[in-house]
Amino acid sequence: MINPDYITLKREPFFRIATELLSEESIILDIGAGDGKFAEYCNTEDIFLIDKNINTVKKLKEKYQNVFLGQLPQLPFENEFFDVIHISHVIEHLSPDELYLTLEEMSRCCKPGGAIVVSTPLMWHGFYNDLSHVKPYNPMVLEKYLCRSRNKNFSKSNISSSFSVERLEYRYLEKLPDLHLYNFSKIGYLIKRISIFIKRRLFKRYIRTGYTIVLRKEL
Repeated sequence: MINPDYITLKREPFFRIATELLSEESIILDIGAGDGKFAEYCNTEDIFLIDKNINTVKKLKEKYQNVFLGQLPQLPFENEFFDVIHISHVIEHLSPDELYLTLEEMSRCCKPGGAIVVSTPLMWHGFYNDLSHVKPYNPMVLEKYLCRSRNKNFSKSNISSSFSVERLEYRYLEKLPDLHLYNFSKIGYLIKRISIFIKRRLFKRYIRTGYTIVLRKEL
């Protein structure tokens, strides 16, 4: 059964997955903070934000104290510093080598018992509408490099075996039937529309457009 909250292109339902992990004592990092929507959703100014855009960083500093200018894969933070590391709609802009090094850095900065929360699109018909998208990465990639003790037949070694997949939620959109108007007479068009209406009401189909994964680091 698909949760209707996740049939959306909005990010807020997936922000909620991350905020459910937080306590008052949590030290939080948002990577690729952009306009600060995740920090705003968390309703806290006690959050660390990093972004590569100098203008974005200047604007965020007007409201938040711990704002950093930085370019992935480097993270300018101490080892095992954060309880929750959140990264939303960023890794699809990275090359495989950049992603690998970014996972290394997130693993290094995450506390034992802490969590890394990644949200990213999958391959769907809208993925390459954004020219900055480099590649879609499925959740198995993150699991294999952060969660498994042995990694056979891969070009790169495991980053860690200290993480486990605590939660995986997919994002969906309804798959609409094709309707080519030029193929039908007026009567044929009407019949086609009625057929589509019935199918959409009784036999809805969905495509996966993305996901949010929670990776928990062992104590």
